[in-house]
Amino acid sequence: MNATQTVKKRVYQTLNELPPEGFEELMQFLDFLKFKYLAKQPPEVVTLGGLWEDLNFDVTDEDVRALRQRVTAELLKKV
Repeated sequence: MNATQTVKKRVYQTLNELPPEGFEELMQFLDFLKFKYLAKQPPEVVTLGGLWEDLNFDVTDEDVRALRQRVTAELLKKV
């Protein structure tokens, strides 16, 4: 029996000895441990390269600049 199996067996035995009123506290502790160890995992990377590849999306720097100027002008009218 490997170390992990031994620990799981001990946990199961201890769980059977735990009074019912301790179950909620045990669940809170297990939720904490799950959060603690899952938080250490690196975030999943999503690749978006080529997502819009089949779309005709020709935007130039001048287009972006013009849009920014229009948005700024509209915001300034509202202020």
